[in-house]
Amino acid sequence: MAETDKKVAVISGATSGIGKLLAEKFRADGYAVCNLARSCDGEGDNYKCDVSDEAQVNAAVEKIAEKYGHVDILVNNAGVGISGATELLPIADIKKVIDVSYFGALYLTRACLKYMGAGARIIFMSSISALTVTPFHSVYCSAKAAEQMLGLSLRMELSHTGIEVVCICPGEIRTEFSANKLVHTETSERYGERVRKAYELAVSRNGKRMDPEKIIGKIYKICVRGKKAMYIIGGKYKAFYRLKKLTSENFFLNMTNKFASGGLHKPPKKQ
Repeated sequence: MAETDKKVAVISGATSGIGKLLAEKFRADGYAVCNLARSCDGEGDNYKCDVSDEAQVNAAVEKIAEKYGHVDILVNNAGVGISGATELLPIADIKKVIDVSYFGALYLTRACLKYMGAGARIIFMSSISALTVTPFHSVYCSAKAAEQMLGLSLRMELSHTGIEVVCICPGEIRTEFSANKLVHTETSERYGERVRKAYELAVSRNGKRMDPEKIIGKIYKICVRGKKAMYIIGGKYKAFYRLKKLTSENFFLNMTNKFASGGLHKPPKKQ
């Protein structure tokens, strides 16, 4: 028989980083936390599942529904980072990033919606990269932007149902996510040292990234009570986004290119 008296939070990728910290917050608040990840051991509420596989997602959510009967909060947290020159990235890695970040969120949301009613909440753990772009991160930025648009559109589609949809866009956080991203520093005459320099710049910022312990409380409050369509986490990232809205696209792209890839690079003169 389903344990219908329990509040249920479903989180993808809650075995590390922000997902793990959120799971701890939900448990402390009385939720049954169901974690879906490939690294799960399959015991208890840890469901071994590749979120990029629709059949696995549906099977895991059916087990959750059989046990609890409903889903109160879904946090689409699973994601894969990638960096490198777009032209040179392996297609298999590109597909992996999009499959996990976008299709994983799509599959899990569709599966959980069957067991959600008024008062339920869907959270898309997006990224500042969904709103601002950086060189040699085109695939990650576009995958997170697609996930963001999915969330915002669903917010409108579900507006009459009492189901709240919220997108959270954190800036850079000091977690295992950055260390585990797919890194490709291969280059060609077209890009020279820019690919490697951009990666080295990103690594050098690790100490300046936000401490997850200091922001997890705010993220958790947004997950359970946030009403706005979108939240940006991190003061400097909010300022960065405001600057984007106040300047021309060319100015913003040139400025970002300068700081993210080691300086502006003028195109060669036409022969």
